[in-house]
Amino acid sequence: KLNKLTLNELAFLANMSLSTFKRRFENKYHTSPSRWFQNQRLEYAAILLKNEQKRPSEIYLEVGYDSLTNFIQAFKSKFGTTPKQYQID
Repeated sequence: KLNKLTLNELAFLANMSLSTFKRRFENKYHTSPSRWFQNQRLEYAAILLKNEQKRPSEIYLEVGYDSLTNFIQAFKSKFGTTPKQYQID
């Protein structure tokens, strides 16, 4: 399972306040830290689906989602297709 550090923990590790961490992160990556991490988790899920031939029900916890439904909705929002369909295409 991917290690899910909180934004507070990341800010602490960067020796910054939470607001400073968020501001600097957004300035550098042009997106919020939460959205960036979600994107990374979904990209990793896409790799697992295509290259490892794992089923969505096998990977949603591994990529940091608490429910299969939330994972499928987030995946479809990003890629425009369900994880299952993405795997077939």
